[in-house]
Amino acid sequence: MTGATHESHFGSVLVTGATGQVGRRLVSALLETGHPVTVLTRSPESARRLWPNDRVAVHVGDLTEAATLAGLGEGLKTVLHLASYAPRPDEPDLYNAPDHWRVTAEGTANLVAALAGSTIERLVYVSTVKAMGDRAGALGRPAGTDTPPEPDCLYGRAKLAAEHRVLEFGRARGIEASVMRLPMVYGLDGAGNITRMVAAVAAERFPPWPRLDNRRSAIHVDDAIAAALLIARHPESGDRTYIATDGRPYSTRWIYEQILSALGRPIPRWTAPLWMLQGAALGGTLAERWMGRRMPLTRDALVKLTGDAWYDSSALTALGFVPRHGLADEIQRLARPWQAAP
Repeated sequence: MTGATHESHFGSVLVTGATGQVGRRLVSALLETGHPVTVLTRSPESARRLWPNDRVAVHVGDLTEAATLAGLGEGLKTVLHLASYAPRPDEPDLYNAPDHWRVTAEGTANLVAALAGSTIERLVYVSTVKAMGDRAGALGRPAGTDTPPEPDCLYGRAKLAAEHRVLEFGRARGIEASVMRLPMVYGLDGAGNITRMVAAVAAERFPPWPRLDNRRSAIHVDDAIAAALLIARHPESGDRTYIATDGRPYSTRWIYEQILSALGRPIPRWTAPLWMLQGAALGGTLAERWMGRRMPLTRDALVKLTGDAWYDSSALTALGFVPRHGLADEIQRLARPWQAAP
């Protein structure tokens, strides 16, 4: 089937989570290709600021309030579901915030119930590798979608429950429903772990990192959007779960050296011993509990920086997905403002 035929099946699109970092870029990509877009939002003012002059249709509603979703799918063919709970930046224990279940799991149940009588033909849920649990990415090999999920936080459990709702809805209605799981996403201006790490290294607040050969998967936001759109229009993607990555695992040490290189700084001859980082992480964890706000280094953060989160995106590659971006170029881009600083 040709690409043009795929596009003809795309039709009018509903996007949830449209005002988020990924959602707003997804909506813009859809508008650029001429697709009519409806966004579900609690804040029509935000939607109008992002897309003035009625570029998108706005359905004012809240996933946690089922009554506000009435009539949501009328006249639409495709739904791209990105909405989830976004904790406050200073909220401790982000992955176990109670509202993850209410917004993500129960909210997705409300969404598919509201779509039950609609004309939609495709539903893609943009999820996260957290639905698989951290152990899945630390097996010494890239984890695929056949790895049994064992989520170890409320965020992951809520995402997995939402995935099940979406796939069950597709089977019950006979429509093409799919799930796409994302690892760390980069390319988000002013947000994301890589942005924070570049800022920390530039400000000399990041220690000379140990030479640990951990492997972490990632994907550029533009490639994540391209993957979601590919799944939404591909005739053989239904009733399946995919993982989207840029195909290259990265170690924290590699990222650290790339940042120093981009900043024009030498690589230190010494590295911080792991035991010192573990002690600082323990102190940060205790301070976070006592003070009720986030600390820059905790035990959970250190696990991310030293451990694996390695995933296999070959199922998506089989659909024809080819990532266009890599982390080295993104680090160069993020370092430019610091290069110009005195």
